[in-house]
Amino acid sequence: MRYKTIMPAFVLAFAVMGTSACGVGGGGQKPAQGEADKKEAPPEPVTINLLAGWKITDEDYEEVFFKPLAAKYPHIKLNVITTTSTNNITTMVAAGEVPDMIIMGTANMQQMIDLNVALDLSGQIKQQGFDLNRLDPIILETIKAFGKKGEIYALPYGMNYDALYYNKALFDRFGVGYPKDGMTWEEVIELGKKVTATDGGVQYRGLGSSNIVRIASPLALNRFDPATDKARINTDPWKRAFQVYQSIVSIPGNTNDKKGGDELNAFLYDKTIAMYPFIGLFHRMADAVKGGLDWDLATYPQFTEKPGKYGEADAYYLFVTPQSKRQKEAFQVISAILADNAQLHASKQGRIVSPLASKDIRDKFGTESDVLKGKNVQAIFKHRPVPIHNNPTKFDATADGLLNSGALQLFGNTKDINTLIRETEEKINQKVDELKGK
Repeated sequence: MRYKTIMPAFVLAFAVMGTSACGVGGGGQKPAQGEADKKEAPPEPVTINLLAGWKITDEDYEEVFFKPLAAKYPHIKLNVITTTSTNNITTMVAAGEVPDMIIMGTANMQQMIDLNVALDLSGQIKQQGFDLNRLDPIILETIKAFGKKGEIYALPYGMNYDALYYNKALFDRFGVGYPKDGMTWEEVIELGKKVTATDGGVQYRGLGSSNIVRIASPLALNRFDPATDKARINTDPWKRAFQVYQSIVSIPGNTNDKKGGDELNAFLYDKTIAMYPFIGLFHRMADAVKGGLDWDLATYPQFTEKPGKYGEADAYYLFVTPQSKRQKEAFQVISAILADNAQLHASKQGRIVSPLASKDIRDKFGTESDVLKGKNVQAIFKHRPVPIHNNPTKFDATADGLLNSGALQLFGNTKDINTLIRETEEKINQKVDELKGK
């Protein structure tokens, strides 16, 4: 990874001499000796420490972060640290070595707030004249959901997306038409049955099951009752999501002894899954294509009661920490990355789905990407996300883990949905009580 510090060109300050109406003698003052030759001093070089919650490729850092920053604020350099099991935001807080900035996802937003490493950016937004209305209104609403008093704790540099990826070769093998945009879960499940078969001694699965939380995402369901703080998943909407999940895993031949196993690798590399409903995978496709995957995508399956919606808005966020002594410069990093030209450049290359509301930027997504050439990439924009559920809590991740593991009991129809939901709700409450007692 390379870092560049490019000093800005000097700006010459010229004094303008006044002239009188008669043009002679005037009343203008003569500039002091050498004043016209004074130059504006360049800003002092600044290094911003940035902790990334996941590995980002050197190419993405260069195109999405470093180039826009060098163009707009060449005196600012990023020192990137990637999270590890022993060096992460929790250990840094404990050691009193908090970075200036953090990259995290929506699922970690509440954790950042609870750890007091998420600065309310409202002050910098006002001081630096950043226009929040440039952002997609749905992602902005999601950000505001975490600010109980109007705080803006982070800004996104890219959005996640959902799609129905499919293996064209498997549909061709079984003589079945490809998935189309706008299909419902019921239609996709029926299509999955047609491409679930054993051929040449290999069991091919028609439709990956993903997990129950992802399937339920378009419904934007709370995990906990805002009035009682107790788990509340024994509801009709949660039951609806469980029914869809059960329909997928009940397709004969569509599951294995590992209860789904590693579906991502089974789709990308083993090429034994025909359709995989999942979050953004474009960054994985170059390697998968080298391994022989012939793929395309369609819109994410939709609930009939939530047409045109694919899931809760999810983004890659940039946080500035209250502990940073370079908060102004840290926010300048954000503003540089979110500049229209920077977002357009990254969007054309297919590196990020822009969080900006600009239709032009979205229309040009992937137009300069070889791996996305000829693919139905606009499918990710044909459906829209929904704002996050209205009661996000720091225990959501705990609940989600128990929901996903509990749903695996639907494999083989070993348990009915009502019993499973009731038992899972009890387990969530029990686990949260344990965590609160620590």
